[in-house]
Amino acid sequence: MIYSKLLRGLAIAGLVLVFCQTQSAEAARNRKDVKSAKAHRFEPVLKKIEGWTVHVDPALLKGEHAEEGGEALRMLADHLNRIAILVPEPQLTDLRKMEIWIERHHPLLGAMQYHPAVGWLRARGHDPRLAKMVHITRAAQLLEREQLLKHPAVILHELAHAYHDQILGFKHPEIVDAYKSAKESGTYEKVLLYTGRQVRHYGMNNEKEYFAEGTEAWFYRNDFYPFVRAELKEHDPKFHSVLEKIWGAKER
Repeated sequence: MIYSKLLRGLAIAGLVLVFCQTQSAEAARNRKDVKSAKAHRFEPVLKKIEGWTVHVDPALLKGEHAEEGGEALRMLADHLNRIAILVPEPQLTDLRKMEIWIERHHPLLGAMQYHPAVGWLRARGHDPRLAKMVHITRAAQLLEREQLLKHPAVILHELAHAYHDQILGFKHPEIVDAYKSAKESGTYEKVLLYTGRQVRHYGMNNEKEYFAEGTEAWFYRNDFYPFVRAELKEHDPKFHSVLEKIWGAKER
């Protein structure tokens, strides 16, 4: 009996020790990441590309990465040119107010993203100037074949997040309501991915992704079904109506 209790006590102590060691290691990694992020700073060069203000990492303009930088900026211009053709006025004027930050290679952040809040950035040691900007974290991603096949509207997606935040408001009632209805319906739980697989739609993560993914389908092509506007109307007519109010009824 005593021996059994002793073994249980030792086992519990061992688990506590492992937990503490894990927590300590994670805290050390977090401190290292924050230190690395704080060390990553540069003074961007401001450029106007297709009507958008773009904050450009100088490493993309001069030196050993200038050729790759030129190609990445041309690809960004291609994305923005398509958006300018597809998005009607007056929405386009507002969309062009959303600023973009592009850098050669961020040491910690991989995926392209939009930063709605300065608090999140500061807490992790990132440059607070990134707040309210679409962030192209690694310029070379724009040139990857896989990226183009999977996310041909990736810049539109991130700009949609910015528009949702700064123009519409993240608590836009019609978007929230359409998202809740879509989630409750279960019709997005198993949809076709561009690869042919059946998966849960990325837009079901939250109303922000729901809006950005829907915007891709509305104007161009998404990587999850419904891929295009006509399919969106058939699959999710309520959301189609909301997007029509937001982006305008102009046909393709």
